[in-house]
Amino acid sequence: MAGLFAGALVALAPLAASAAPVVLHNDGLTGPEVAKWLQDAGYKAELTTDKSGDPLVKSAAEGVAFSIYFYDCEAKPRCKAIQFSAGFDLKAPLTAAKINEWNRNHRYLKAYIDDEGDPHIEYDVNVNAGRTQAGLDDDFAVWTSMIGDFTTFIDW
Repeated sequence: MAGLFAGALVALAPLAASAAPVVLHNDGLTGPEVAKWLQDAGYKAELTTDKSGDPLVKSAAEGVAFSIYFYDCEAKPRCKAIQFSAGFDLKAPLTAAKINEWNRNHRYLKAYIDDEGDPHIEYDVNVNAGRTQAGLDDDFAVWTSMIGDFTTFIDW
């Protein structure tokens, strides 16, 4: 079980739902907390830092490697938002029309193509004031289920 420190230790349960809501720290999460949360749920989690010195966690689900970027880190080491992100290196470029089709028909996961026509997907999550463990678990379930939907969509 992972720990969140808010002056006192608050239990961070694995991805399974718990009986009583576990409230996340008011100022968000740290890189080690997110890495531990994933590991407790059976996922790999490699904790590093990005170019700005903010935490960066690398993991995988549904056969797809992804990164978790941290944003709004005014209360370092805590950050108020995280972003799940994955990129796909395709043999043939994906068209803007195809990506627009995805974005038009799917609500949560935004997609774009890079300069080489390779698709990228992102899912932003607020993890501060009032957020619960169950909400974070639900966001992660949305992310992992939509990875499968997206890989089918791009025929990856």
